[in-house]
Amino acid sequence: MKKVLLILVPLLVVSLLAAIDFEFDGENRTRGALYNSATEEDGGHIDNRTLLGINALYRPNLSMRATLQFGDVVWGGSGGSIPASVPINAYELYLNYRFRNTNFRIGQQYWKDNMSLILDDTFSGIMVSNDNLAGFKTEVGWIKALEKNRFDSDDYNYLLLNIQKGTPIPWGLYASLGWDADYVNTNKDYTHITLMPYLSYDSGALTCNANVFMGLHFVEDADTELGIGAAVKADADVGPVVVSGDVLFATENGIAVLSPYYQNGLYIYGININNDALNLYWNNPYSWNNDTMLSLVGKVKGDITRNVSVFGAAGIVIDNGFEINGGVEFKLIPNVLSLTGYAALGIGTDDGPTNYAIGTTLKMNLKD
Repeated sequence: MKKVLLILVPLLVVSLLAAIDFEFDGENRTRGALYNSATEEDGGHIDNRTLLGINALYRPNLSMRATLQFGDVVWGGSGGSIPASVPINAYELYLNYRFRNTNFRIGQQYWKDNMSLILDDTFSGIMVSNDNLAGFKTEVGWIKALEKNRFDSDDYNYLLLNIQKGTPIPWGLYASLGWDADYVNTNKDYTHITLMPYLSYDSGALTCNANVFMGLHFVEDADTELGIGAAVKADADVGPVVVSGDVLFATENGIAVLSPYYQNGLYIYGININNDALNLYWNNPYSWNNDTMLSLVGKVKGDITRNVSVFGAAGIVIDNGFEINGGVEFKLIPNVLSLTGYAALGIGTDDGPTNYAIGTTLKMNLKD
């Protein structure tokens, strides 16, 4: 890591010196939680991380972005002992060039599909986008998902297409093709095709996002598998509170995913933005799943004062369990510093374990 930094930092400094304008941003997050495991063993941990990003503008149509991630560091654990050893990773590192209505982004970059079902993360690759291609906002990307032996044809590559139409109701289509020449180290070819049409609606008082997806899986010397499903998220502002619903359904096999971040609002049987490291049973259950999956969640959030809000959710994931949770958020410095506390209780189906989670998250947003 020291050798990498000795090379990376001088290169960044030299590159930034040629820029004509800069923008800085970042995030610092510290979170702690108490919880128990799938075997009802009590535990807990504290972790923190920092993201620091910079946009360097060289020409009106040429820029570079670099983001470094410090952590996650588990206090007293791996990378967090005394003296603390903090891992440093290049979270983003890309060149951005715009030619007329077409934008080219090359390097390590962030991208997400409209509901984070397939990808919501950084990747290494190339993304080409056009603001108005035959009336559509169009994105075409190539992702190097996995580089194995550089001298063998055993890599995992991924192509994606995303088209969007803004009127009268925003809608779009996501399509992808992935091929792995060494599927789970079996020397077998694996190809998958995903189609996911979606639409969005926002009237101010009501917002709704809906996706329908289909996945085809082709594994060498095996039967072709088909999976279908749907996801719907809706929010209704009914005065003092916002009421939300979340539905996710998938048949057996589901779809192929890269690095998803679908949030259903649960801590134990899903992913919640306040602490996404607690989920005990959520392992992308709509991807290569052995059985039909269904997640149903209802949520509510309301402001007590301008800087204090409360929230809660209740939901069930079939074959996993039922969860109820709630919490409070304090905006210590609006848009900059917030403190969130939460608690969750999960009751497993078919006499499964009873799980709990209690925690806090302190987050600071940095913006130049």
